[in-house]
Amino acid sequence: GDWGERAMREATMRLRLMGTGGAGTRVRVSWRTTYTRRIERRTERRRLTGGEPLGFRAQAVEKSEGGDNEEQANRLAVKKSWRRLILWSRVKQDMEQETEEKLEQKVSKLCIFGAGSFGTAIACLLAKKYAHAKVYVVVRNEEQCESMNVEHRNPRYLTTYTLPDNVIATLDAKQALEGCQYIVHAIPVQASTSFLNMVKDNVPKNVPVVSVSKGLEVGTGITMHQVLERALGKDQPLVALSGPSFAKEVMEGLPTNLVAAAEDENHARAIQQLFASPTLRVNTTRDVMGVEIGGALKNVVAIAAGIVDGLGLGNNALSALVAQGTAEIRWLAVRMGAESSTITGVAGVGDIMLTSFVNLSRNRTVGVRLGQGEKLEDILSSTTQVRLGFAFF
Repeated sequence: GDWGERAMREATMRLRLMGTGGAGTRVRVSWRTTYTRRIERRTERRRLTGGEPLGFRAQAVEKSEGGDNEEQANRLAVKKSWRRLILWSRVKQDMEQETEEKLEQKVSKLCIFGAGSFGTAIACLLAKKYAHAKVYVVVRNEEQCESMNVEHRNPRYLTTYTLPDNVIATLDAKQALEGCQYIVHAIPVQASTSFLNMVKDNVPKNVPVVSVSKGLEVGTGITMHQVLERALGKDQPLVALSGPSFAKEVMEGLPTNLVAAAEDENHARAIQQLFASPTLRVNTTRDVMGVEIGGALKNVVAIAAGIVDGLGLGNNALSALVAQGTAEIRWLAVRMGAESSTITGVAGVGDIMLTSFVNLSRNRTVGVRLGQGEKLEDILSSTTQVRLGFAFF
């Protein structure tokens, strides 16, 4: 730099003033050599440190080395944590696999109330998972019973699908309930009270009853969980199983997510283990009210969404209606004792979205036809499927 050149000029001037010859020459040469080397070393240091003072550079290097060491330590810590996580996941998988194997050996008889679309789909799902178990399905007419046992097809619902051999249809609820380990209730809500009154004396008191029926009872406004509790007593283990799930896709083994809700968390976990499979994920919660209110009121929103489509009001109106409907369901559910997060989760928003936007939805389809000008009586008489939302009209 400039300061180095000035120092060299000053040193040269001093040497000239000292004169030349003899010993003085050697002194001058030695002094000049020493001074020049000192200047060169300082210049080189300046160049290496980028013009920063040497002490500052040393501190920076030390900090850099310290930072490198800290980063390396963090990397090692992350690697160790990741290894622990992988090892724990393997242990967890082994534990779950062992639990599933024990459960598969333990489960020998299951009972399904109702052979509608979802009851049939659930029966097939469990029959495939527990191939050695007998899955009894309580049906309401002889023709349906014979077809399911002989032809292995449900003549009224999901007619194109073949039922597993271990699905057994019966008209005798007592036969289906005797010795069963789990009960799945798939009877429509409005028919549940009368059905339960007929079979309640044969329902084992310690057997979990899983409700997959969605809706509120007309006249009382109570949920399916409350209907079951009223008929079977408070000591009966009850679980509500709900979520975005078309019976057709469950039947085909497509990926599905449901939520098992029970006041006793152990009951919810037991049902989670019973139903869980590579294509069916089951979450658990204690918020029974939230799960049931979300599953019931989403049908009304779906009908309204279908009407919007049938009238040709466009996607803006459709999205606004569904969003407002969801907000009102959440408002009502929270005031009934539910958790807000349940309505914004799989059993709430997930179910609302599926039912409101997808053409497989029965309630949405009815809404579309209403919007296009068809009469309600003609629509309801044209199908055997239950339109859950129309119980409120």
